[in-house]
Amino acid sequence: MSIVQPFLKAEERAPAESMGPSETSQHAIRRSTRLPLEVPVHVVSVDAAFPFSEPCNTTLVNAHGCGLISPRPLTLGTRVRIEITSARRHTLARVTEVVPLGGDPETWLIGLELEVPGNFWGIEFAPADWKVEETIVAQPAGEETSKPAKAGRWRLSDISLGACYLESATPFPIDTPVLISFRTPDKEFLLDGVVRLSHLQVGMGVVFIRQEGQRRGVEELIGQLTTNREVPRIFVGRKEGDQAAHGVPEPPFDPEAPDSLLELVLTGSAMPLPQFQYELRQQRLGKRRDPRIDIEMAVLLTGVDVRGRPLDQRVTTVNVSEGGALLKGIHGELKAGDKVSLARAGKVEEFRVAWVVDDVAMGASIGVVAANPDSSFWNAILEAAGQSAPQSAKAGGNDGSE
Repeated sequence: MSIVQPFLKAEERAPAESMGPSETSQHAIRRSTRLPLEVPVHVVSVDAAFPFSEPCNTTLVNAHGCGLISPRPLTLGTRVRIEITSARRHTLARVTEVVPLGGDPETWLIGLELEVPGNFWGIEFAPADWKVEETIVAQPAGEETSKPAKAGRWRLSDISLGACYLESATPFPIDTPVLISFRTPDKEFLLDGVVRLSHLQVGMGVVFIRQEGQRRGVEELIGQLTTNREVPRIFVGRKEGDQAAHGVPEPPFDPEAPDSLLELVLTGSAMPLPQFQYELRQQRLGKRRDPRIDIEMAVLLTGVDVRGRPLDQRVTTVNVSEGGALLKGIHGELKAGDKVSLARAGKVEEFRVAWVVDDVAMGASIGVVAANPDSSFWNAILEAAGQSAPQSAKAGGNDGSE
């Protein structure tokens, strides 16, 4: 049971004689190995509504925060900058506990949670579970980043036995070996992976590497997420060592147990971002990905643009699947959800625009999905390609006039 006590006015605070420092300090930080360490720090509030600037001393530290003794209380939730002036570095944290310790003059135990976990404290031989750290964990004093609060924030978009996609404003580059900490209410899961897809300001796809016991850990994590419906806390750090240079093994495709998310992560670099995001949403809804054939062929597109002007133009496919297609060379403004008709080889069918990418030079590209789930519009093309079809092909200009 936590003994977190919210910030109270002096006349409202309860006596704390029964609550000694050794009893309260252990609650300030929990997630990784705690070390008793006294570090002189300067704590400064970055919230103008709650001014605070005081020298303090830590009592316990770990990879995710610290407990420190302060001459004044702070308000729960306040963002602060922790400065180790002797080392000329600082980081950002939030106040998670405020416990009065009594005494004369009175002092307070403040629990702080680092916004970017890691070995901020500069301990040379840190515990093994301190490996989760960010590259920006320590910045030279006076060099604030423009959006420090978002740098270490991660959100799980989807996960499978072979891969996961994490949303973040600061994803790692492709081929970065990473260690991911997923924290559920009951357990922490540490999983090794490699970034195989990276979208700036959006997120990254990570493929889990094959190693003894990891698959069981992923299975247990997925089971907990499915059963409890809890949003996990996530921390991601670069993996120690240069594993990427030596080729990290990845799970192979298993035709009898397909992993659609793994396949999407490994092939997503070839897709425009809106197409990838659409595909990700679809497979999260349990909709399988149709096999695609890269093929250039002309089709007639008709519809109405966002300004109510009629569209009647010849466009070109980039790829087709049983349920849709990627089309390029669209001249006219369309948006997701619009309906258009496609015509070729004497067939006409209705499609829905799933996503749009604008290109000033070449016109827009759009992804379309057949309005009829039993569509046969592309069947002849797919059958002609067959199982042994090359991944890229060209077809003549069947523009619907046949």
